[in-house]
Amino acid sequence: KQWYQRRVPITAGGQVKSTFMGHDNKIYTVKFYNHSQRIVSGSHDRTLRLWDARSSKNIRTIFARSSCHDLAVLSEQGTNIVSGHFDKRLRFWDERQDTSSHEMLLDGRITSIDLSACGKYLACSCKDTSTIKFIDLKLNQAIATFTADGLKMGEHARCAFSPDGQYIAVGSTDGSIFLWNTRTLKKEKSTDCTLR
Repeated sequence: KQWYQRRVPITAGGQVKSTFMGHDNKIYTVKFYNHSQRIVSGSHDRTLRLWDARSSKNIRTIFARSSCHDLAVLSEQGTNIVSGHFDKRLRFWDERQDTSSHEMLLDGRITSIDLSACGKYLACSCKDTSTIKFIDLKLNQAIATFTADGLKMGEHARCAFSPDGQYIAVGSTDGSIFLWNTRTLKKEKSTDCTLR
């Protein structure tokens, strides 16, 4: 089975520094935390794996019950990790536990999640409904759902906050970028990025 194990390579100066082996299928997402001493990875094999960045050792494997498409680390210590899944659920984890502390069911398969710079909000892209959920982490609920005529998200759609947290952007399968203002909760003008 060794040939089938998936690797998480970490590079330094163009050279592979470490290879982390253990996942049994595609790895969709990898994030550093704990001042870059730890790594969390999410995979199609329905697991999250926590790694020691220095030794390349798998510290913990968590069965997440569904393919994990993206991750966000809410605290530098790793005590709050959020994973977005194919089964339309956001799962909230403490790295010291094997089960999620709670879940949030959204209205579509989650393709990406992004944490605002202030750490108070999450943006989640949902493929089935081509929507972005704007989530207040303190309230533990979606405070807005963003959608637009012409927006169509693919399997690999990624949403992102602007550095100041004032906007959320996502790309559409037609080459457009859609932008919403997080203060007014209104859509800004979309941008056509297709090559002519």
